[in-house]
Amino acid sequence: MNEQIWRTFKTVGEYRTVSRAARHLNLSQAAVSQHIHRLESDYGVPLFVRTSQGMVLNDAGEIAYRDIANLLAILDQSRQRIREHQDRTASRLTMGASLTIAEYVLPHALTAIDPQSQDPNIVVRMANSHDVFDQVVERDIDMGLVEAPVAHPEIAVRPFLEDRLKVVVTHNHPWANRSEVTLDELSMVPLIVREPGSGTRLVLEEALRQVGSSLNQLNIRFVLGTTQAIKAMIARGMGVSVLSPYCILPGEKELFHVLAVREMALTRNFSVVHHHDLAHTVAQRLIRILFNLDWAGILG
Repeated sequence: MNEQIWRTFKTVGEYRTVSRAARHLNLSQAAVSQHIHRLESDYGVPLFVRTSQGMVLNDAGEIAYRDIANLLAILDQSRQRIREHQDRTASRLTMGASLTIAEYVLPHALTAIDPQSQDPNIVVRMANSHDVFDQVVERDIDMGLVEAPVAHPEIAVRPFLEDRLKVVVTHNHPWANRSEVTLDELSMVPLIVREPGSGTRLVLEEALRQVGSSLNQLNIRFVLGTTQAIKAMIARGMGVSVLSPYCILPGEKELFHVLAVREMALTRNFSVVHHHDLAHTVAQRLIRILFNLDWAGILG
């Protein structure tokens, strides 16, 4: 028994003639008659009374009609739900973002998406830059936003915002009235850094390498997994850190002070990464927003 036979039976029951049912189903009359005979054979009883006025469902046929109509309705509803699910899945954007970008930059882009447009259904996974990049390479996510230098022949890396890391201290710190410190001075104070693999940490490590130094020559007190945790420790007087100035929110500017390290170039780019064949419409819309926003005005 198959769905076509059920639909043929239902249609004959409604049109009451083989010829009309055949025209509706775009089948030959012989095929319709064959389907009806097949179904009656499966049930083991006649389902119609053949009269000069056409084919009328008998008692057994009425029972079969109600059950088959219900089964076909369930099948149609199931297909519709699956189509709706596929439509939602096709429009869903799954992306990754490094923690600094996810917490302090991405929200500005997400809120710039047209609120009148259909909900784009964006899922954001937060991880360090290299984990995000690996997920893009493996196509586990559609696109990523990273803060560390990355490269792969199959991946487009498109910088959209320059970031210059700064030393972050509290406003009651001895350095609070200064615009810069030396590396020697930085090496003397308790330092709080991000975990290995973090884009922020990678920039600091590379800047130190460029001047012939390393993290081992600094006074590292804590290694923490999020910028928010580091800021909380700075606020409690537990040390200083090297962070993006973008992580200092407007309401925190009276609490924190930022300053440069004289000898070090702590510059990096925030970049969009995706496969060259990216065609996702929501991703393309978000990328346009990232490149068109007035970041200086938003984050300055």
